This record gives sequence, C-alpha cells and structure tokens, in this order.
Amino acid sequence: AARFVFTLAEEDRAALGVASDTRSAVLPLVTRAQAPIKATRHIDCDAALIGTWTWQPNRIGLDWFLTKVVPHLKPDFRIRIAGSIPSSISSPHPGVSFVGRVPDAQAFVRGAAVIPLISTAGSGVQLKTIEAFELGLPSVATSRSLRGIGYRPDNCVVTDDPIAFAAALQAAAANIRDVDGSAFHRRQLKALDAAIGHGLEKLGAVRQEVAA
Repeated sequence: AARFVFTLAEEDRAALGVASDTRSAVLPLVTRAQAPIKATRHIDCDAALIGTWTWQPNRIGLDWFLTKVVPHLKPDFRIRIAGSIPSSISSPHPGVSFVGRVPDAQAFVRGAAVIPLISTAGSGVQLKTIEAFELGLPSVATSRSLRGIGYRPDNCVVTDDPIAFAAALQAAAANIRDVDGSAFHRRQLKALDAAIGHGLEKLGAVRQEVAA
C-alpha cells in the first residue's frame, strides 16, 4: 500500500526505504516554540558539556573528548561537565570539573564561553547542537554533531581533528562571539513548516489513491 512517512533525520529515510520526496519528508527540529532572547551572559567557565553520559553514544563522544582533545588544552582552561557520569570516567586535566546534576541546563551552558559538540557515534539529530545554535552560543563541533542540520552559524567551528578541536576551543574562549540565535530558529521553523506542508499534500494524494 502507498504510504508517506515523516522522519527526524535524513539517514532514517534511506534506512526505512522511503528516500523519495514522494514517500517521506524530514522534519527539522527546534527545542522551543519561541526563539530565545539574546541577553548578556555571565561567563564562569571556558567550556561546558551536559548530557546523559551513561548512554553509550554519549559516552563514546566524552571518552574521545577527554582522551584526545583535553590533553591539548592549556592547564588553566576550565571545563565543566554536568550530568550522570560513570565512575570509570575521569581526567587528569586540572581544569576539568564533574558537577553532576544542575538545576537549569540552559543557564549552565550559557555560563560557558564555548560549547564543545563532541558526538562521534550514534544516529539522529543532536538536540545539544540545535540548542547551542538557538542560543547563539559559540561552539566547536565534530562533523557528526552536525548530522541532519543544514545550517551552521558563523560562530561554529567544525573539525574532527583533536588538536585542531582544542585550538578552536581556546581561540573561541579567548574571543567570545555570540550571534543572534533567532536566525537559526526561524530557518528551522520555516523548513519545518515546509516539510509538514509537503507531507500533508502527499498524504492527501495517498488518501485519494486509496479511496479510488
């Protein structure tokens, strides 16, 4: 039977065998209905990461960051890592702090000069990336952290090389450059509306085909 499918990532269309625009549409994601208002930030660390680090794809990214990137950071570079941390994870770097659960995730990331986006495994779209872009925060991202996201703000540096990643973090923290995240939010909403409209049009055609 004919069908039309909505997915949340481009790679899911191929996996489901519905890669044609007549069979499926990708829904770009936002994390909030309204774009956040750009406001003055109080910076209390150089970099901040938050996540469920007991989840294997997140754990793989954190292991990569702590073992491959962090050794190339200056000793006074301050990194705060929030969320559930397996007891086996540690770092000899003097600037790394594991802070556990935080009461306000958005306030936590807004307190950092730069956001490392460290995904190296897993599938789907990274909500951490979308939130950082919506907030207009400077970021350094692996290419995998940008999967499913077609737009990259000017203050996001992309590299999969650990040494270059560390250098980009230090450069971003030394010269903090926020952008207006509402531009990214508007772009995502516009693309989401277009995908839903396309999908509803195709679903109408499917219903007519079935009725006939």
